[in-house]
Amino acid sequence: MQILLDVVVDITLPVVLIAAFGFVMQRRVGFDIGTLNRLLIYVTLPCFLVHSLATAELPLAQVRTTAAFTVVQFFVLLGVGWLVARGAGLSAGTRPVVALSAAFANSGNFGIPVIELAFGPDYVLHQAVITALLGILILIVLPLMLAERRRSLIGNLKEIFATPLIPAVVLGLLLNAFDAALPRVVAQPLQVVGSAYVAVALFGLGAQLAASGWAVSGRAVAWGVALRLCVAPVLTTLAVLLLPGLPVALRDLLIVGSCVPVGVLLAIFCAQYGRGAEVASATVVVSTLLSPLVITLAIVLIRAL
Repeated sequence: MQILLDVVVDITLPVVLIAAFGFVMQRRVGFDIGTLNRLLIYVTLPCFLVHSLATAELPLAQVRTTAAFTVVQFFVLLGVGWLVARGAGLSAGTRPVVALSAAFANSGNFGIPVIELAFGPDYVLHQAVITALLGILILIVLPLMLAERRRSLIGNLKEIFATPLIPAVVLGLLLNAFDAALPRVVAQPLQVVGSAYVAVALFGLGAQLAASGWAVSGRAVAWGVALRLCVAPVLTTLAVLLLPGLPVALRDLLIVGSCVPVGVLLAIFCAQYGRGAEVASATVVVSTLLSPLVITLAIVLIRAL
């Protein structure tokens, strides 16, 4: 019960309150949603990626298993999500959103605090690697799935590199790999702007919900939430139990980490591409509200294994 209370008070409630603030302000002021999304994608998120990756202590040699598992898990869940969405008869516009909801977890600003709370700071390293890898995978896969089908391969590749996100990830990783530091006159403004990412992203999420008027497909949202909070944890649990020689602590971390909600970035990109933005926003919010219950259940179960 204490874990549930801690997760709700320290993580979920601030997330919901910031999104609610965006919802209320959108109704009162009427922000331009496109401008908010462009601010996120072209300014705050690239700064956040460069700073967080460049300064993170990521000895990847120690977390090869975590990295490999994360990549395989992402594509398996993506495939399962697509098959479920198609089998459920969802529209072509919502299928990519539901599939991505299954695969793309909020492993950063939600997952890292949860892992630190449940396992201690020594295990945050693994969650940081998961966050970085999911960020790279989603930047590559998401534009391909949300772009119009009539575009060629070259057109899709142009879409991927149309934003500064991929260059930001590459720059951050290169700085980290060579243990290089940006000049303070550059690094400090980068950190300040990047630190605004989470707040602006959640505020924009609430604004997007207000602008949509909640006119969303309840069936699509239900499938997205079920895939993220039920199917993903079950498949992850089966996989880690079948992996030979996996340390117990890492096994438990991967199980709990699979119970986090849908990543906010999905709603932002869906709005940017004009496909399924309302469904994505509602899925993020509902999964965020329900996630603490699933996380608590997962922690109780792993302690009983």
